[in-house]
Amino acid sequence: MAADFKSHVLLRDEKGLLGIPFKRLLLAGVGGGLVYTVGSWLAPSGSLPLAAAAVLCTVVLTGLRGGIPLWRRLIYRLRGSLLLAAARRPRSAAGQLALLLELPLDLARLDAAQVFAPPAHGGDTDLREWITFAHAHEVDGLVLADGPWEEAWDERR
Repeated sequence: MAADFKSHVLLRDEKGLLGIPFKRLLLAGVGGGLVYTVGSWLAPSGSLPLAAAAVLCTVVLTGLRGGIPLWRRLIYRLRGSLLLAAARRPRSAAGQLALLLELPLDLARLDAAQVFAPPAHGGDTDLREWITFAHAHEVDGLVLADGPWEEAWDERR
């Protein structure tokens, strides 16, 4: 018997509409209502299309991929592009904007001595105790061993 683990144990699948969770729909509705209210003061004839566009943009921009919403991925992409452009040409407009925003340009430069450095703890990792199986039916249960594998295996027999 093998144990199946879900990657997001604490994340509950929520019901919604068309695959969109209810929280996102609620946020989009409240945001659209707010845009409609403010838009009706500023431009009464265009407030309804503006509110509909706000609802659509909110639903699209809050879509998750890998646990990160689209709006945050776009900000990361913009920041990374700005950092790379500033690292290539520090005197350009992108370089000046990066200095103005106080973005650390050291993030764009990778030091191989730091990236591929051995672990700081300095201890040797003993990989002899890792047991792998070709098929799940070879394992007869989930084993949590306190000591070395041989001792735990002897206790189970």
